[in-house]
Amino acid sequence: MNSMEDGKRYSVRAVERALEVVRSIAMHPSAPTVDEIVASVGLPKTTVFRVLATLTAERFLERDDRLQTYHFGELAALVGARALGDMDVKRVAHPFLDALMRETGETVHLAILSEGAALCVDKIDALRSVRMLSFVGFRDPLHCSGVGKALLAFQPEPERKRLLESIPLARHTERTICHRGALERHLEEIRDSGYALDAGEVEEGLVCAAAPVFDHLGTVAAAISVSGPASRMNGAALGAAIETVVDHARRISRSLGHRHEWSST
Repeated sequence: MNSMEDGKRYSVRAVERALEVVRSIAMHPSAPTVDEIVASVGLPKTTVFRVLATLTAERFLERDDRLQTYHFGELAALVGARALGDMDVKRVAHPFLDALMRETGETVHLAILSEGAALCVDKIDALRSVRMLSFVGFRDPLHCSGVGKALLAFQPEPERKRLLESIPLARHTERTICHRGALERHLEEIRDSGYALDAGEVEEGLVCAAAPVFDHLGTVAAAISVSGPASRMNGAALGAAIETVVDHARRISRSLGHRHEWSST
């Protein structure tokens, strides 16, 4: 029996209801009223009242008597801080990378910004005979790789400008963008679309689709990518890969505490 089956077998309904209320408050754009919570969770109002009273007594929630709304309290802040501290992007992302590889059949990477480059911190190889030659610890250029451009495009403007002024725009293939103005326009397109493509810009015949991963502060924590030969990564297959990598980047971001949407396909 796996842990999920154990959880269902030994679940406590009162705890489930309390978590439904907590989740409702967390997802609400502002401190909600009792009626708003009831509408969200679909539980009887008396049940919601009891849950709120218990969580308030334990300082997990606080009640604004004037507005009659509920927001998170001291204990919730402590739990949240501990949870965020336990979140390592590689650990959180790995199951999603595995799923991404299985859904696309191509090699996937997780990269972070490190000293003016995209540093590969996790990789899962494709189950196919033709694979991408890369490794954990490999450093991709920011201006032309998929993960590099995803990391660069979504940096805060001051940091993006600093990086653009400091990184060498070396040419790797005929498709590499080496002009700073053209690269800035390209990065704007990436921010609008929500994903980055490397269509033979680093290596001829290699295509990569990448998307940014955001943390709870809305900061770019990493980028994930799907890479494969142009003979496979084209047309409908490329479109599906883009959609899938963006979806998994969103899922990882949500697992890291990110709650805002960004442009996508």
